[in-house]
Amino acid sequence: MTDAKIVELEREGLQAMPALSCPLQLNVMDPDERLWPLLKVRLHNSSQLQLKRLSDQDFLPKGDRQVLLMVDHPLLAPVYDELERKAGESRSLIFVGDAQNTGLVRRAMRMGAADFLPSDSELVELWSALVRISARVSASVSLAPVTVVINGKGGSGASFVCANLGHSFRDEDEKVLLLDASRHYGSLADYLNIREKQGGLHDALQRAGEMDAMALAGMVSKARDGMDVMPASVLPLHDENAVTARQCAQLLHLIRGQYQRVVVDMSRGPEAWNLPLLENAEQVLVVMQQSLSALRETIFLLRQLRHELGIGKERILLLVNRYDKKKDVSLQEIEKATEIKRIVTLVNDFAMAETCTDLGRLVAEEKRNHKLVDGFSHLAQALRLGKERDEKPGLFKRLFGH
Repeated sequence: MTDAKIVELEREGLQAMPALSCPLQLNVMDPDERLWPLLKVRLHNSSQLQLKRLSDQDFLPKGDRQVLLMVDHPLLAPVYDELERKAGESRSLIFVGDAQNTGLVRRAMRMGAADFLPSDSELVELWSALVRISARVSASVSLAPVTVVINGKGGSGASFVCANLGHSFRDEDEKVLLLDASRHYGSLADYLNIREKQGGLHDALQRAGEMDAMALAGMVSKARDGMDVMPASVLPLHDENAVTARQCAQLLHLIRGQYQRVVVDMSRGPEAWNLPLLENAEQVLVVMQQSLSALRETIFLLRQLRHELGIGKERILLLVNRYDKKKDVSLQEIEKATEIKRIVTLVNDFAMAETCTDLGRLVAEEKRNHKLVDGFSHLAQALRLGKERDEKPGLFKRLFGH
């Protein structure tokens, strides 16, 4: 393939093609490299698709999100035999070969092929097959709702809110995962006083394309009954193992299939690699305080969320932490400046928050009948209602009294 052709293909991209319903890993066996160079050029920018080249000596990938692309070649005959023996295993197979060879087509069907594409097929036909596979995988998995908690201004209390909100979400049928979305400075595990951490976010991201539910269990730590946490990893500042949005999307999809609710601590703000967390969030909880500087930075963040990421106002909930009605910045002024109508408050009890943070305890563990416990319980209830909140406009007034 000439350099000019590569540049032309890079410009074309996949912009006109439909998105995948869930992340997939495409494992390619192509001994003669008839398709591989084209795939690398055209598919490398997809945040939902991980490309991996396999040889005929590699183990066959297994798993719902694993797709095997076979480009017909005599060297792959032993692999065909193995695929026929293991036709019942969980994997999706796409076969590329001579469509006039009926014997080859029948054999591909015996191997469990989801699709057979002629050798001269356009790439759009392969992408369409991947879209169908992703839709089938997505329909077979019940995905947990995601709530992202993010500071409007640094130090507004997102980690404190995230830990206590996650605890309020727990019930007998709902297992919650708290995800610390900071690669270097996360403190969520310390908030919860987890002394023996296992795994961590960085390792999970690096292995996102190949992990299953069992491997995921080794990446999280138990925080409380019914609540796990994926802690931030301790990494040197010069760490060169970059992570991508593609890896984040793959990890999030796996997590959502194993838990009933995911709460993300994004207290240090959006980064390029963690944008899939925001894009898949049912609701984004922006935590701010009553000061002009906090209001200015919160407005800037809201513009990013709405105009750069396309997150609608109906998905954003503004939480005024340490609320004091005597302060100069009123809720009405905050609503007018931010253009966000869904505003809730948490009472101002800095002493209790500081005590809990120092001891690694939740407010409910320190004082069960504290007014902050009621605040987090009402907040969890409002977030649980999801789309019902739009059908019941009086709900927030009944819950929060404003």
